[in-house]
Amino acid sequence: MTRGHEPPSERPSAASRSRGSRTAYVPTAYEIRDSAGKALAQLGLAPGDARLVVIPASARAERKLTQSAESRRATARRFATSALAPIAGTARSKRPVIDKTAFAPNARSRALLEGVRIAQGDLRASGGAYDLHQVQILLHGISRQRVVRRVNEHTLLAVPGPSNRRVYPTIQFMPDGTVVHGLKPVLEALPTHNPWAALNFLIQPDHRLHGRTPIDVLKAGKVARVVEAARRVSDQGA
Repeated sequence: MTRGHEPPSERPSAASRSRGSRTAYVPTAYEIRDSAGKALAQLGLAPGDARLVVIPASARAERKLTQSAESRRATARRFATSALAPIAGTARSKRPVIDKTAFAPNARSRALLEGVRIAQGDLRASGGAYDLHQVQILLHGISRQRVVRRVNEHTLLAVPGPSNRRVYPTIQFMPDGTVVHGLKPVLEALPTHNPWAALNFLIQPDHRLHGRTPIDVLKAGKVARVVEAARRVSDQGA
């Protein structure tokens, strides 16, 4: 038997690998050299076309195999790597090339995402929002249907919240819990029905209102001034 030129420390015996219930058997590959020609011939292969390798399934089978003078020891991992590398390389070369840039959002999509982040920042800065149940309490126990009707009638502002459920910006409520007077004509005067755009208009300082926010001017009772500012939002990109 001819063994590979490996240091003894790198070639644990079959017995040591299988000793104890906690140690799993690690198989070793053996290349059959002297009598491989006959076996290869039965497969229609010449000795130079392939290499004949046997991998025992148990330590007992390995002990029997090592008694043969026709085998040469090599680590299974090392042999498998050297023998299969050309095949693996070919397989890798045939894998389809995926253009990862095709999955990246374009500039327009990124702008849309950034717009949502800005809108959520507006909501946070303005004091957050109430959920449906909290609004029902503020409005003296009105029904869910009545809340929905008020949103559709523009007398109450709602924006999409978690899980796409409506939430109601707290900025539109007066200290006594009522909705600020004049919200409906302001929302209807805006050139957009996007609730995030409406919230942004209400809480941002406006030069047409001498730097005050529309919601503060509304709460001061100056409805006509805010309605006029809302109508002029689209004037010259203002």
